Amino acid sequence: MSQDKKTIIYEAALSLVYDNQDLSRIKVADIAERANIGKSTVYEYFESKEQVIGEALIYMFNRGIASFEFIIEENKTFKETYILLLEGISALMNKNRNLFDFMTMSQKDLDIHNTIKKIMLLQLEEIRQKYFKMIEKLVDRSVEEGIIKEKPSRYDWHIAVMSSMTCIFVHKQLKEEFNNLSEEEVLEKAYKAYVKLLS
Repeated sequence: MSQDKKTIIYEAALSLVYDNQDLSRIKVADIAERANIGKSTVYEYFESKEQVIGEALIYMFNRGIASFEFIIEENKTFKETYILLLEGISALMNKNRNLFDFMTMSQKDLDIHNTIKKIMLLQLEEIRQKYFKMIEKLVDRSVEEGIIKEKPSRYDWHIAVMSSMTCIFVHKQLKEEFNNLSEEEVLEKAYKAYVKLLS
């Protein structure tokens, strides 16, 4: 299969993932229809919908990592880069809200997620390691610029970055309760959470 065709199938699967909270409801026929190809064509290259969804998620994560790498390599200050990272995460949450809502999954949902996770496992670890290297590079920049006095432990900077992400997540989940805050204010609070935790 040409990479272009595979990308079309990945994009079709991802658009269905974004639209559906219940992944068990997505069928190969739905993916084929969204990709504007025959169902048999999908089965020529993939054994199951779980394989399509798993590989599509890896494709999405790799694309996000490539975008993040580009942002980090640009000649920007730590704050500018960190805010761009947070904007990217915010956009991802907007587009993929269903991927962040695992709290109410049924057993059927858990089973399909476990199948997809097995398909993704090895590649996910590689992506995770790339992500941590890039975040560490960004942490080093915050030390070089004097925003953070000394390099924190991996645990500490991981907690600081996760706290920033939590600021964004809480605002999105409880939008009506915190509608007095603009996206820009939330990003600023998320940035300050990182600085405060590591100062």
